[in-house]
Amino acid sequence: MDNQHEPHALLWDEYKYRHDHIWKKLFQITIAVVLLGAVPYLKPDITRVLKSWILIAPLLGTVLSLITLFLMHFELTLFARIAAAHRQHQEALGLIRHGRHHYFRYLVMTYVGFLFLVSVANVAVVRLLWLGLVA
Repeated sequence: MDNQHEPHALLWDEYKYRHDHIWKKLFQITIAVVLLGAVPYLKPDITRVLKSWILIAPLLGTVLSLITLFLMHFELTLFARIAAAHRQHQEALGLIRHGRHHYFRYLVMTYVGFLFLVSVANVAVVRLLWLGLVA
């Protein structure tokens, strides 16, 4: 491989890895938060036995989504630096001219924030409504 293109190949590999890593983590976190949030509804008999202890599962999902907000911030910051270097290299070679507005970070953080809010709302629903219905 030509030495001039080798750094860009490494940059491209890092770009792909970070991008795929972010998407993979988003899917994994979504599945985990949804499953933890659904635990109280899956077996009402267990909810009757555990009573308010059943809140541990959806609360864990809420904490997980909150931690994800912070971790995604750092991951997206690193990805933004890599993406900027990758775009700059493409533009320097005249391959493509990129726009100046990049929404990936905003959309990912909005999604994880929404996941957190829905998880908090689910904890409230389980605590205030569901536990009363299955008791």
